[in-house]
Amino acid sequence: MEEIKIFDENYTYLRNESRDTAHREGHWHETIHCWLIDGQSVYLQKRSCEKKDFPSLFDITAAGHILADETVEDGLREVNEELGIDVDHTKLQAQGAVKDIIELPDFHDYEFANVFLYEDTFAPADFVLQKDEVEGIYTVRKDLFIQLCSQEIRKVTCQNIRSGESTDIGLEHFVPHEASYFKQIAVFLTT
Repeated sequence: MEEIKIFDENYTYLRNESRDTAHREGHWHETIHCWLIDGQSVYLQKRSCEKKDFPSLFDITAAGHILADETVEDGLREVNEELGIDVDHTKLQAQGAVKDIIELPDFHDYEFANVFLYEDTFAPADFVLQKDEVEGIYTVRKDLFIQLCSQEIRKVTCQNIRSGESTDIGLEHFVPHEASYFKQIAVFLTT
């Protein structure tokens, strides 16, 4: 059973618990959120239809829980596990921790999301997707994604990097992060 660190609302460590317990009882815990950027595009993950939580929804390029015996930087393993991308730490831009809450009837996700921007050039062949986690990778124009996150526009067109298929999406097609989370991402992408 995977254990994660539990914190109070001020990000003070309390103890370790299972991930299921943290989500069932609504305990604060750490995650990493890594947004990949390529010039004027942002990469989005479409979650696998097999995922237990939020199947087939769009999400952060790579994200995951930081285990009890890991540092925040160790959590960046998720980029390689989910996408097959080896992170060059000199290209990472740490943005700090953002509080992110997803509250559902049987799911209480209280995260200190340690957000990173990772800017590089990527080719479709660079991505080796973990099929039980990731259905596909899409690109969206950075300026339009910033407007979507800021709720200045309701839809953007994104494109599957492998098939070239385009689809229009809004925030309702994403994992239901709080509006304040998306607005903070817009700020990070703007600076």
